[in-house]
Amino acid sequence: MQVLRFYNREAACNGVLLEFEGVQKGYPVRRWGREVSRVEALRGLDLSVPEGAMFGFLGPNGAGKTTAISCIVGILRADAGAIRLDGEPLDATHGRAEIGYLPEHVGLHGHLTAEETLQFYGTFHGLARDDIDARGGELLGQLGLVGETTRAVRGFSLGMRKRLALAVALLHRPRLLVLDEPTSGLDPRGVAALRKLLRQFNSEGLTILLSSHVLAEVQQLCSEAAIIHRGRLVRQAPVEELRSAVADAGQLVTLKLGDFAPEMLEKLEALDGVAEISASRDGRHTRLEVQLAGLTTAELTRALVDTGALVFSVAPHEPTLEEVFLASTEVEE
Repeated sequence: MQVLRFYNREAACNGVLLEFEGVQKGYPVRRWGREVSRVEALRGLDLSVPEGAMFGFLGPNGAGKTTAISCIVGILRADAGAIRLDGEPLDATHGRAEIGYLPEHVGLHGHLTAEETLQFYGTFHGLARDDIDARGGELLGQLGLVGETTRAVRGFSLGMRKRLALAVALLHRPRLLVLDEPTSGLDPRGVAALRKLLRQFNSEGLTILLSSHVLAEVQQLCSEAAIIHRGRLVRQAPVEELRSAVADAGQLVTLKLGDFAPEMLEKLEALDGVAEISASRDGRHTRLEVQLAGLTTAELTRALVDTGALVFSVAPHEPTLEEVFLASTEVEE
């Protein structure tokens, strides 16, 4: 099978592909035909998506994610600020042809077949029929839809419709693919299949911006993420760096101990760098959960051994992206 290339990998600048700078967007609130107030969805949003990244776009409901995506793909126009693709202003005449978009709710024409759907949308990009057939055939093969090309879309499952919509989004070989809640409504098998496809396309050079409420999905797929809240950027960093920030703020450690006496608990509570301790019996052993605030796991273990406790296991808790998300948005409340 021919490998699809979305742009010249050797020519990629490996810098910033998509950039928001001070982007603002508001919506009027009207009563009886008169504007009485405005809702500011984006309040000077700044973020940058690196070339070739699988980039997570996170935020609570009402944070401005959908508005930002709508400004990228041309559904909305920003009130102020700049959106740039590869350093050039993104507008109706520049850059939008290099963007593919998979919305949360797929709206395909049910009476068309998969082949007809690709022909229909391919004409919007000025592609010749033969080119649509060639590229569309490759995509349908990669997306597992080769045997379904002559079926009407109305008979497709949700997973099949999402894969066909993904083919439409990739038909013109964009440099940037924008995904809004791509796994919404899919069963576990469909989620796994879509995840595999996105990794494959990203490895072939496609930059992907993925907006999702499923934080575990972003954590598994994305190398970098931005968290926005109330229309502003809260944090942007590699996913592992975001998780480390929470760990550095105070790691939770679970220990399984033997020969643990109540007076040992008092000694631990007196240690600098221990924020909170809880102890419970687990059969013949004691289960200890310790919230650290500056003390390392190794230092905690050494202190326990010095008290005479037998340490059977030590399990540091790795922070999830959900914890980063919650901690970041709490800062902005």
